Amino acid sequence: MTTFPLLGEPLAVDLANTAIRLRGRDVDLLADDDAVTAWLDLHPDLDPVPGEALRTLRDAVREIFRSAVDASPASPPAVDTINSAARDCEAVLTSTSDGPGVAWTGGALAVIARSAIEVVAGNNLRGCANHDCVLFFAHGDDRRKFCDTRTCANRARQARHRERHAQA
Repeated sequence: MTTFPLLGEPLAVDLANTAIRLRGRDVDLLADDDAVTAWLDLHPDLDPVPGEALRTLRDAVREIFRSAVDASPASPPAVDTINSAARDCEAVLTSTSDGPGVAWTGGALAVIARSAIEVVAGNNLRGCANHDCVLFFAHGDDRRKFCDTRTCANRARQARHRERHAQA
């Protein structure tokens, strides 16, 4: 069973974080149909989608997110991929026991593309400060620098500790 990192971020960030680096090696957590199904199962509001289409959108989202984090120009093909998918997304008002709500329709790729646009427009996207990590997060705290305190932030603290004690 595949374990996906940092679930609970905006939908497009969750998708972007399915391409990780593990022990210096790039790993695609959506490499096969079972993994795609497992990821979609974690997002029950999404319709099934072919793995290749999801990976193509994921790669475009990662490229756009990297451009946003680095404040560099985005590639036109990545922009076109996201915009093309997002065109099918529509907002629909729903009535729930908690009052009116909004549901996004148009299929999984459209909803994910819309999420990517919202994340970039929200201007709160960051890449992990650990140079060995390729994950993104939508920060709510300006002091947050790492994707996760248990792994990346802890490794940075350990490295600083080793450096201080090596100098002593």
